[in-house]
Amino acid sequence: MANVCFILGLCSSILSLACIIVALASSQWLRIRSPDFMDDVGLMRHCDADSSYCGEMEHLNALVDGHFAAWFRSIQAMYLLHCLGMLVSTVVYILYAIRFLETKGSFRVLTLFNFVSLAAGIYSVAMFGMNHRSYFGIADSSVTEDMAILGYGFNIAITGCCLAFLTMLFSAMEASRAVDLLQNMQNRFTVWTTPYTLFVDQEA
Repeated sequence: MANVCFILGLCSSILSLACIIVALASSQWLRIRSPDFMDDVGLMRHCDADSSYCGEMEHLNALVDGHFAAWFRSIQAMYLLHCLGMLVSTVVYILYAIRFLETKGSFRVLTLFNFVSLAAGIYSVAMFGMNHRSYFGIADSSVTEDMAILGYGFNIAITGCCLAFLTMLFSAMEASRAVDLLQNMQNRFTVWTTPYTLFVDQEA
């Protein structure tokens, strides 16, 4: 029977990947309702509020301020890395669940992989959250706070990062458990293979 830590790691990894995919497909990271710019914008997708047209971010220069286009591209790239990392984590967990992989020592590598993935996700969410008004050229005083609101896609991305943190935590616990198990097996093997001498005290 699989231990609780492994099951929780598997579930959090799957849920995190689901949140990341939904966030990638969403155009609701930022809702802009200024007189000159009425769009719903995500990392990879945007929708025009007037015409109801939705498309990808191929015309990035028309949406993002030219001074911040490179920064926005870096956020896209890091979030894709975040997605890829959680995909690999989920696949590895599933392979362990169906007993295709048996050696749990690789959970240490998976923990490091999850840490890198989590760092990429936190970078993406933090940079977008702090600079979204500058990215889309609405940082001037004429655009009030209620004209540019972070949407549910952004909140889902935050949820995905929180679940990714739990995945990293559970994989680290699983790695620690694997190390303890290996040490225990090594100690038993040492006891079994070490010759012993029976000392008998004899009185002269």
